[in-house]
Amino acid sequence: AALSKSDLAGPITYELTATTDKPLILPTTSTQTVKEIAPGRFQLTIQPVKPQDGIKYPYDGQDAAIKKMMDPAEYLPSKDGKILDLVKYAVTSTDDAAKAVFQVENFVKGYITKKDLSVGYASAAEVAQTRQGDCSEHAILAAAMCRAAGIPARVVCGVVYVEALGDKKNVFGGHMWAEAYIGDKWIPLDPTRAPNGFSAGHIALACGNGEPIDFFSMVNTLGCFKIDKVIMPSRSEEHTSELQS
Repeated sequence: AALSKSDLAGPITYELTATTDKPLILPTTSTQTVKEIAPGRFQLTIQPVKPQDGIKYPYDGQDAAIKKMMDPAEYLPSKDGKILDLVKYAVTSTDDAAKAVFQVENFVKGYITKKDLSVGYASAAEVAQTRQGDCSEHAILAAAMCRAAGIPARVVCGVVYVEALGDKKNVFGGHMWAEAYIGDKWIPLDPTRAPNGFSAGHIALACGNGEPIDFFSMVNTLGCFKIDKVIMPSRSEEHTSELQS
């Protein structure tokens, strides 16, 4: 069954069943809660969250793990001169972190003009120069720009609900997006679907600095489970839907 726009506003609960003997590791995030309801069977509830207004940036908290998410990384070189220039252009007339990250989300969507799969996997510095790529390049550039602005950010690998994928209808396909830390929550940003790109159709499988190993671990996880129940409280309905990769 198709998921409507109102369904995707959330919450949506998915029941996943492992299809191999490998341990299934699923992250808990500000938008995703995970509960193992039986051996090899998990219940995930996805609920989009709104950022708190009035939070200033750069981040000045004392959480060491969060502060580390502002550091430059191999694929998120947030001190790169071109990326710093893009931040100055994209983030205007605000000291509010929530407004800033959504300015970044919208900017990246427009900045990447050649949207295709021709790029294998690029760093944010490369994307800043070439202005091309798919969802991974959008996510990596957005995360790097948030870090460059002084806002903790990370890259998320997972799957997203799509109405069509090749000749398949109403399925889930591999996807990447970013998250920025505002207040006490990780706020999702999906530049490929901006504005307001994140929905309850996004299921996170891994979070990190955007290294290829995160992506490859997601691919391995993707082949190890199926979604066999989707519960939508908004219409008191549940249906089954197998994950398509």
